[in-house]
Amino acid sequence: MKPPIEAVLFDYGHTLIYFDERPHAALLEAYEKVNRLLAETLEREIPAAQVLIENVSQTVDTEIQRDYAAGRAEEVEIATIYDSALRALRLELEPELIERVMELEQEGWLKSVHAGPDAIATLEALHRVGLRLGVVSNAAYLPRLMKQQLAAVGLAAYLDAVTFSSEVGVRKPHPAIYTDALRKLGADPTRTLFVGDRVREDVQGPQALGMRAVLTQEWRQEDDPGVADFVIRRLGELPAIVRRLNPEPRGADTYNEVTSRE
Repeated sequence: MKPPIEAVLFDYGHTLIYFDERPHAALLEAYEKVNRLLAETLEREIPAAQVLIENVSQTVDTEIQRDYAAGRAEEVEIATIYDSALRALRLELEPELIERVMELEQEGWLKSVHAGPDAIATLEALHRVGLRLGVVSNAAYLPRLMKQQLAAVGLAAYLDAVTFSSEVGVRKPHPAIYTDALRKLGADPTRTLFVGDRVREDVQGPQALGMRAVLTQEWRQEDDPGVADFVIRRLGELPAIVRRLNPEPRGADTYNEVTSRE
């Protein structure tokens, strides 16, 4: 008989949050701020915001997607990609200024990021019964910016630990990223449940370390080849699964299925 669950680790994108299409207006506003910042700092004419978007923001996004598609375990050095894109426009910036450019762009992206309809209620339900909760995500952007995003969408208060690939240096399904999260939570893998939307990264990777895994198909419908311990259609089904694994709740509340807020 398997031991009860004491901790739950979540993927981030398309598990706890979802994204709108590329927020052009918000990014244009962000890069207008970048334009003014660079003009004041460098005391020279700077390419217009739209030019910066096309040659910096879109170039960085393309490079990240290309690297992910190559299947490398190592996470990209995001500042280096920005630096190369900016240098192509003859903009040579100090590292602190490159980081400020990244920060301003992320402020624009934030307007397209939303907590899932069941996310907060699900985290609340699991937190009430004493489970330790964490996030493990492949994210190229700076950890502090990602943590700011977690806070902005209302999820940070429910999380006991957060691990991003940009912090650890490797991506799921590399064992080191899960090990880092388990260490931060003080959790045994055999007593930890992993929830995510990808079979390789969120099911097979965690299972290789002894975790049980839930595949969610709320936004991405990746087919389960029969390896996931559970498959759910929306995150609000998760408390009922935890109730099955832990018949006697650790706290005063019960694991009722979450009713969507939408």
